Amino acid sequence: MTTYRFAITGLRHHDFANRLDELYDKAMGKRMSISIEHDNPGEMDAVIVYWGRCFVGYVRSGTDREKACSLILSSGRGAMFGKIVEVDRDHRVLWMEIVTDVEPQTVCLPSVCPFANWDYDDKILPLSPQEVQVHTMLNCLEMVIEAGEPWNSEMEEWLSAVEENLWCAISCETTQQIIRIIEMMTNAPNHPQYKTGKDRLQQALDHMGSPEVRRLQCQKIFANAESNDMLQLLCYYGDRAEDAVASLPSGFVMMFLRDGESAMGKLWYMHYPRKKIRAIMSLLAMKVHMMKNEKKPLERSIPQQWLANWTKEQHSKMATAVITKCVSDFELQHTSPQVYNELQSLQQATRPHIDYHVNTNTYIENQTIKQQ
Repeated sequence: MTTYRFAITGLRHHDFANRLDELYDKAMGKRMSISIEHDNPGEMDAVIVYWGRCFVGYVRSGTDREKACSLILSSGRGAMFGKIVEVDRDHRVLWMEIVTDVEPQTVCLPSVCPFANWDYDDKILPLSPQEVQVHTMLNCLEMVIEAGEPWNSEMEEWLSAVEENLWCAISCETTQQIIRIIEMMTNAPNHPQYKTGKDRLQQALDHMGSPEVRRLQCQKIFANAESNDMLQLLCYYGDRAEDAVASLPSGFVMMFLRDGESAMGKLWYMHYPRKKIRAIMSLLAMKVHMMKNEKKPLERSIPQQWLANWTKEQHSKMATAVITKCVSDFELQHTSPQVYNELQSLQQATRPHIDYHVNTNTYIENQTIKQQ
């Protein structure tokens, strides 16, 4: 076994930005995980450090980072564990040691966007912080369960993070890893406390095919369409943006614009590789952004029947405001008069007066409520 020592920096810029003293007081002797942040915009070999689900900082650039990155890649895992052995308050640095039999090797980093069995290979949106966290927490769970450690508060923290954010980590690799972890927990007879964790993990996986998750994924695509990351992506593509979007199968794009929930459900059950899923969702967001800029109506991009059913269950002015906005934005009176009439009949006698900002999807509810 060999001991490797690394400096962790950037402590004041992340989850402990306003509570460094807490970090300094509690970090000594604690176990932290390192993983490669492949989508770091500046450095492909950036090594991110987590304490539980908290983003602590990065392994210091230079020789430390190169060696840490090499160890992770050589291990064949997505993350490795280390222990904090020194706290340097004056220089805002934590020192970590990793004891392992893995030998660092020169390994080429994978490209950001190679898609198996697909001819698209270019820039896509970066990973969200929630997705990065899910992958790291699953790697941590897998390692400690494989080591046969008893269930503890640290594992509880990792599992909670997975439960909360699994909806955004749709991929074949994620599914396979969860199934593998569940099997490991099932075959650990000396640790009956794993049963609850195993059941929760299975429930989280089963929930991935639910309408609630599909709606969240649709909302994420629409949010990505208006994000700063999307603007940067469009600047990169320039005149090639239309060609990038056109690389998506037209039938799937039409399905998404007509019924986003069904499209995301189909994507989930196909169990595509992670990078292919990310490419599809990035290009869908780009398509939505282009259509909004061209003022093309997205009349079918949300499930209309769900909208009607949801309104029936609500008895609030806010629900009325949502319906009013949807009717305005999606021009249902022209594209789907039957749905439009149904929604109109569902509105309450009291309706909030809505002011719309030009060229945005935001609205302000006036203090004065118009009485019908």
